[in-house]
Parts: sequence; C-alpha cells; structure tokens
Amino acid sequence: MTRSPRPAAVVFDLDGTLLDTMILAPTAYTNTIRALGGPKVRPADIVATWHIGPTPTVLAHFLGRPASVDDIECFYHHFEVLGAHARPFPGVVDMVDALRRAGFRLGIFTSATRRAATLVLSAAGLDAHFPTVICGDEVAEPKPAPEGLRLACRRLGVSPAATTYVGDAEVDLRCAASAGTAAVHARWDGSTTAVEDAPMVADHPGDIVELLGGRVPADSRIGVLAE
Repeated sequence: MTRSPRPAAVVFDLDGTLLDTMILAPTAYTNTIRALGGPKVRPADIVATWHIGPTPTVLAHFLGRPASVDDIECFYHHFEVLGAHARPFPGVVDMVDALRRAGFRLGIFTSATRRAATLVLSAAGLDAHFPTVICGDEVAEPKPAPEGLRLACRRLGVSPAATTYVGDAEVDLRCAASAGTAAVHARWDGSTTAVEDAPMVADHPGDIVELLGGRVPADSRIGVLAE
C-alpha cells in the first residue's frame, strides 16, 4: 500500500464508493425502462452506461428518444422506493468520522442527480457529513471531464493538487487525472472491476485513512485557497 502525500481535502464518488447502491439504482433504471416500453436491459447494462450523464441522459440512451418529464418522474417513483434502503458500505461511517477528526475537508462528486443523491444520502444517514456535494445535473460535462471535481475543490476552498478523489470506477480515476487531483481506487464493493494501473488502491474504507494519513498534517494549509 503506497501512502499519498497528505491532502487538504478528500472528495468521494457516491454509488459503489460510499453507498452500497450498485443493485438498487440500476434496478430502478431497468424497472423504469421496462415500464416505459423500452428494451429489456440488465442492471449491468446500466452500470456500464450511466457515466454518460445524469438520469435524463441515461433514460434517453436506452429509450431511443429524449426523456420526458413524465419519464423522469416514473424513474423517481421506482428509485424512491428502492433508494430508501440505501446504506453505507461497512466501515464507511468510521472512515468518514476519522477523516473529519483529522481535519480533512470532505466532499462528494457524483454522476447522480441532486434529487437522487439527496434521497440516498439521507436514507443512509450521511447527509450531514458532507458540506459539499456536486451532482451530475449541475455540470455541463459528465465524468471523466474535470468540471465537477474541480467545482467540488473550489467549493471546499482547496486546489485540485491538494485533493484526493476516491471512486470505484475507472472513469473516476480518469476524472481525477483530468482534474489534477490524486486518486484512490475504492475496491470494497465486491462487484468492482480492478483497474490495473490505479495509482492507489483501497480494499476497505479503513485503508483510506491509512493511505491519506488519519491525523491533521502539519502542512494541511498547503494548497488551501483563500476563502
């Protein structure tokens, strides 16, 4: 395990990284697409595609037409039922608490919409832990474009160089590289595909604390932007 120079901030992906939603969210999509008369798709098809953008973009991709307001409401009808069962991965709450005590600024950049992210963060009891949450429907370009991650850094008052992005997917690591942050590949979800050239790897949430240094660094103000 290679330890990173200690950053001032840590930004996380949401689904499959902080929350065990990699069955719940894709199932909401497949149920919606079926209900709207779209093709038969598997949850794995959704996971392979949802980095293309937020919910309207994903629905349009599978339906073969622009998603209407009613289509999107159909998705949220399914998602709210399933999303109410969202839970953090074991060890995530302890990891977040340790990083907060150590003085790290914490944020989230997710491809999920604001409405979806708010629902699952509240259901999982993590909504109060992250003062900065950037969602896929709030940026012009999806991952791996750097826009959302750089926006999270600005909201946290730190430079990308003083930030580490933690995510479970290859697109998260590419996003970090584009934004100029360090990256950690989170592999504690059993369905995560290994990325061979990942710069840092965490097999358990507790590994993040060890990788980044779970105490307040003496130079923690380095790279922090004027507020």
